[in-house]
Amino acid sequence: MIREILTLVVDNIPVQYYIEFEKDRKQFNFQPTLSNKAYPAFRIIERYGELIEVEEISPVLLEQAKEKVREILNNPIFERF
Repeated sequence: MIREILTLVVDNIPVQYYIEFEKDRKQFNFQPTLSNKAYPAFRIIERYGELIEVEEISPVLLEQAKEKVREILNNPIFERF
């Protein structure tokens, strides 16, 4: 499992999240850091080239998360793990 830390903006507040995913990069779990537990945890699944959210979250947060997932999917460095 690969774990990265990133910042997403929620209600105009930068919030640090952990993103976890396996080498196959099909499921991405977003978990707020300990100091940000009031914010939602959620998952995004890649299926047939589309990104699908599992939990319902705000559209602004979802779009930021999907952009991060696209960056990971397009980055060949993650194929080495």
